[in-house]
Amino acid sequence: MSDLTAMMWKEIAEFLGNRRFFLTFSVAVLAMGILPALTFANHQIPGMSSPLMAMIRSMYALFAAVVVVAQTAPDLVLHERVGHTLDYLLTTRLSDRAIFAAKVLVASMVGYCAAMVATGVQLVASGLLGGGGFHWLFLVPPIGRVVVFGFAAALSLYVAVIGTFVALRVGEQRAAYMLTLLSIGLLLVPFLAGWLHIQPTMYWMVRAALVFGAFTVALGLFGLSVFRRHMLVLYLQE
Repeated sequence: MSDLTAMMWKEIAEFLGNRRFFLTFSVAVLAMGILPALTFANHQIPGMSSPLMAMIRSMYALFAAVVVVAQTAPDLVLHERVGHTLDYLLTTRLSDRAIFAAKVLVASMVGYCAAMVATGVQLVASGLLGGGGFHWLFLVPPIGRVVVFGFAAALSLYVAVIGTFVALRVGEQRAAYMLTLLSIGLLLVPFLAGWLHIQPTMYWMVRAALVFGAFTVALGLFGLSVFRRHMLVLYLQE
């Protein structure tokens, strides 16, 4: 646990000084907070039930998390070369699991924070633009809370695990970012192919969140088991 804590503090200290991170974070949360507020302000779409509208609006929080994690997770790996800290990781007594877990957890927590901030921005912007005062909007129906708080956590962890492994094999930031986003697209294949159907009901969303959460945790545990320090040597040394 001490190894994990030390490694997480290292990662946090390094990306807090990263201007690109703050730019990505700010643009993501502002865009995904203000855009839906502008889109749905004073508009009611016929035929859309409250749970379905809640799910659609809460999806913007997921978009913010995806954009931020897809940028942050690869960067936490690739900055070891750019920041000349690779030798430190190779010689330290920190365990391999602590190195991998710290990068994944920090990236996923940053993404989850982006989702929460984007949600707050949307609530405030919608209150100002909608003319109805400040209220919880799409968080009133339980389905909105499941998407914002449940799926945002699972999706942030999923993207963090994928982004970390992608960066270990792709030495360029933009390519790693695009491949990480592609992994998100793969999640949509079962729905686009008609194998699964999204149902805007509380029962379906809770079950989907639990199944996806379990899959994401299993993926993270698999990453812990296969990650080795020499992977950093093979793919990050110039």
